[in-house]
Amino acid sequence: MKSLLTIVIVEWFALLGFAWFNRDVWARILVLRQQLSVYKRKIKRPELRTWDRLFWSLLSRVWKDWTSELILVKPEAVIRWRKRKFRECWRKKFQGKPGRPAIPREHIAFIKRISSDHPEYGEDRIALELQVKFGICHARSTIRRYMVKRRPGPRDSQTWSRFLKNQAQSIWACDFFIQHTVGFRVLYVFIIMELANRKVLHCNITENPTLEWTKQQIRNACFEVQPKFLLHDNDGKFGQFSRPVQLENDGHRVSCRSAYDAWLWHGMGIRGIAIPYGAPNAAAHIERLIGTLRRECLDRVLIWNDRNLRCVLAEFIRWYNHGRVHQGLKGIPDPDPELTQPKPKDGKLVAIPVLNGLHHDYRLAA
Repeated sequence: MKSLLTIVIVEWFALLGFAWFNRDVWARILVLRQQLSVYKRKIKRPELRTWDRLFWSLLSRVWKDWTSELILVKPEAVIRWRKRKFRECWRKKFQGKPGRPAIPREHIAFIKRISSDHPEYGEDRIALELQVKFGICHARSTIRRYMVKRRPGPRDSQTWSRFLKNQAQSIWACDFFIQHTVGFRVLYVFIIMELANRKVLHCNITENPTLEWTKQQIRNACFEVQPKFLLHDNDGKFGQFSRPVQLENDGHRVSCRSAYDAWLWHGMGIRGIAIPYGAPNAAAHIERLIGTLRRECLDRVLIWNDRNLRCVLAEFIRWYNHGRVHQGLKGIPDPDPELTQPKPKDGKLVAIPVLNGLHHDYRLAA
């Protein structure tokens, strides 16, 4: 026991003596560690060079406890540098470009000739042509890489935007949106607009939007004139079918996705068009109208009941149709007759309040 205690005391004094004779080294280490801890608190990280990355990559190979002294970057970064150098080393040994080796020039000429003579051929057909007739086997992606690139020509069918532009005079759009009252009642607003001039044709309010109620709104809106197409979304209020149904009327066959479309086609001769699922931009005009109603009117007033909402919407829609300028139209949907008259030279600016001054209808009075 005494011998063990003696050994411990001797080792302790030897350690103290070693630390005392090397006190300059220990002091330098302590000072460097304190400065590194201060440097670590800096926001901007220092930029490392290639030799710095090489030093830590080699050190991580030979020193087991290298992560304990790493401050500037995370250990994962050093491992990533090491793997990247490993890949670069093997790439240089191959002395070539990475990826698949190039196919013979003769095969490339075959692919370009066939794709040039027949633009309608895809990579599958060209690959099969080469395999059966020439005994050449290449992957589909390789064939696609060397095919002659052509600009897409005109489509056989018109695009959706082109269809809306061509048929704007005969297209109406309709949609529902909800409005909460002060008493937390939920009111449903049904609105119909004409696509060509953005004019609001019909607006009504209900608490229970049934299919029969929606049909009656179309009857009321089509009292004088009716459209050729009616654009709407896939709301459940229109009585969606589980799958499209083919219907025929006067020798014309159409596909209907809801009971509302079937009633429009059979009862009124109007073709209902439901926009694709998850594509609200297909009915961008009516969505923009609803957004305008919210931003410029409904989000700025308190709605007490359905009667109050009806009065507010009627006054705003009257100004929207006859006095509000539209940037998309660069004009007014249905301007008042006095706006089409010649403007007085020495006229005076008159501001007609709309919704008690929420908006103003500016006119030039003589």
